[in-house]
Order: sequence, then structure tokens, then C-alpha cells
Amino acid sequence: MTEFGFRWALMVVCLLIFVLAFSALLWAAWRHHRGETPERANFHSSLAVEIAWTVAPVVIVLLLVWPTARIFWTP
Repeated sequence: MTEFGFRWALMVVCLLIFVLAFSALLWAAWRHHRGETPERANFHSSLAVEIAWTVAPVVIVLLLVWPTARIFWTP
């Protein structure tokens, strides 16, 4: 794969991640805005939620950096 092709593939992957994350955000906002129950969930002491939204971006960044580093640092 050429460097130009790799850059386009990486751009498509980033665009896909953006579309998925934005869609999930819109869905959650619409669902909770239109909900009939005014109850709100409390996530302040949820270790699972804290770990999930810390680990997910780290994994995404590592998946994007790994192929880039391999291409630019291999002789």
C-alpha cells in the first residue's frame, strides 16, 4: 500500500469512528429527551463506566497509531 493510499484508508477509518460515535450520541440524546420517565441515571460511582470511557479512546488511538508508526519507522 502506498503512503497516499494509507492516508486515505486512515481517513476513512477516522470518519467511520466519528460517524459511529456521533450517531450513538444523537441516539442517546434523542432517547433520553423523549423519554416519559424523568429519572436520570447516576454514573458518579460506577467503576465500569469510568473504565469504559477511559479504555475505549485509548484503544481507538492505539489502533490508529500502530499502522502509522509501522509505515513511518520501518526501513
